[in-house]
Amino acid sequence: MLFTEMINHLRKVGVDTIYTFVNWRDWSLLRFFDSMGFTRGDMINLELKI
Repeated sequence: MLFTEMINHLRKVGVDTIYTFVNWRDWSLLRFFDSMGFTRGDMINLELKI
């Protein structure tokens, strides 16, 4: 409910896209965002460990 309420408030102030970073191995978090209607986007996260 809290997440849905946050989305409603963001929509009212003109936000039309929400981005989030999730570890691709975190299945429970991926399932949560999937249940909220998130889908895979066009961006890729790159990193360089030094």
